[in-house]
Amino acid sequence: MFSQKSHNRKILTNLLRKTRKNDTSNLNYFILYGFLYKYLSDRLKDHLMRNIAGDEGYLKTFYQTPEGIQDLRHIALSDLGYFIEDPSAYMDNHITDSIVEDIFSPRFFRLLNDNITFSDENRAKHYFEEIIGILSKQMDLYSLNINDEMNSFMNNYLFSLSKLDVFENDFTYAQAYDAIAYSIFGRLMSTPDYITDIISKIVFSQRKSRGNAYDPFLKDASILFNLKREGVAIDIYGKEKDELLYFYSIIKAFINELDFDEVFLCNENSIDSMAVDGKSFDMIVSKVPSRFRNISKERLKRQSLEIPAEDSDADFKRKLLSNLDMDRLGDDKQVIEALKIIENKYKQIEKEDAISFSGEYESLKDSEFLFLINMINSLKDDGMMVVSLSQNFLFKNSLTLLRKFLTYENNYIDAVISLPEGMDRVIRPEVIIVFKKKRMYDDIVFIDLSNNYGTMPSPNAVSGLMRRNLLLDDKTMGKVVEALNERRPFEKFSEIVPLRELAKNDFNLAVSRYVDTYDGDFIRLKDLKGDREKIDSKMDELNGKINDLMNDLNINF
Repeated sequence: MFSQKSHNRKILTNLLRKTRKNDTSNLNYFILYGFLYKYLSDRLKDHLMRNIAGDEGYLKTFYQTPEGIQDLRHIALSDLGYFIEDPSAYMDNHITDSIVEDIFSPRFFRLLNDNITFSDENRAKHYFEEIIGILSKQMDLYSLNINDEMNSFMNNYLFSLSKLDVFENDFTYAQAYDAIAYSIFGRLMSTPDYITDIISKIVFSQRKSRGNAYDPFLKDASILFNLKREGVAIDIYGKEKDELLYFYSIIKAFINELDFDEVFLCNENSIDSMAVDGKSFDMIVSKVPSRFRNISKERLKRQSLEIPAEDSDADFKRKLLSNLDMDRLGDDKQVIEALKIIENKYKQIEKEDAISFSGEYESLKDSEFLFLINMINSLKDDGMMVVSLSQNFLFKNSLTLLRKFLTYENNYIDAVISLPEGMDRVIRPEVIIVFKKKRMYDDIVFIDLSNNYGTMPSPNAVSGLMRRNLLLDDKTMGKVVEALNERRPFEKFSEIVPLRELAKNDFNLAVSRYVDTYDGDFIRLKDLKGDREKIDSKMDELNGKINDLMNDLNINF
């Protein structure tokens, strides 16, 4: 949690009040862009002043000569990868030079775009250009044809935004950005903190080496960025069909100072294609949408089974020449041609061994969950996938064949974890499912968190937002990790279930079928039968005594 004296918190409260009054969706892009402008501007200015060991006035003197600008540009491009050529393009300079009513103007959006320079090797340039392209599509940046009310809102919003402290530690600028985004998107468009936390900790506990990670349903990118921040993921890949969410995620990458040479995000619909440049992944993580907005069932059924392409020829050559200690062969054309023949043969064999639907599974070609199989197919052989799904997936009759295919047929599912219903007031109950491409076990770990759990406040908690702001506490998560990693049963918490037992339940994966959480006293049928026999014997004895008494008293009826 953050300090009550936090400067950013006070400013954020004012910003949240302003954004709640905004009901014009296309302004949301400009609200988020303002955060990026502020961040790039303040970060650069602070860095330059540190390097020249001077204040803002001293920085301005450097900007007054071509030699000074050249020195600043060299520092900025070498250290940060970008430079602002004109000092008037710094956000606080623009706002200081303008009256409040004129801040939100065509000049405001031209300033940064017209004056920012990126180093040639910095992939941030590509993403910045995407941001400007999306903004331009939403509104003409050279006219900003908006009404007086919208203009007044943006002027006041940008003025308040300029007062945030990019470098505050109590409540960081990145947290303020996420809070504003949450107020824009609402709960259903972002990944709850507790789901991000659970998925991340499961991956942390099981991944012993770093690798690449992919989220085909990026949403607010929180899971991917969490893996990246903790050093588990090197390269991160993501797809997001919603343009505003995609726009938000790119800006979030800037504000979190991610290395864009290791970030590969695209504004695409993974339902149309799960593949990313033929890559295979060490980790796939995602909160799968509970329902696919604006995607018809017909479109879902048009999915096709995807097989990740092989690596490029250069990468294939590296693997065979370097990894097999064949560097001495160099660029021998005959050797390379022979290797290509081997490569083609390997591709043919791999294609024959790839997932295929035949016999009873042929109908899965039309399954609305075919994307899930494509996700698994995108894993490396030793890869793992941890996703959040609607609980309906566990027991919906129409998905019985799919569950059989994923468990009994291919042994992909490693664990099923039911989540507490009390963690979120809006989102429907979900489950976390752990998939692995190649497993050594013929059982599944079932964990029931429906009642047996503790909570703690999320560090991202923001007062005034309608959210629970809860995470599972360390004790609960420690028990989850222990049950998973040691495949250990805990009473009323976890159970290890052989695959053969799933068949007896028609491949129903509902956790309550396998983890007994009943708190009452159980009565065994054998004991119940014995008790009944004793009662019957007592009744016979008592009836005999009553009959004897009645006979002695000569009572007949």
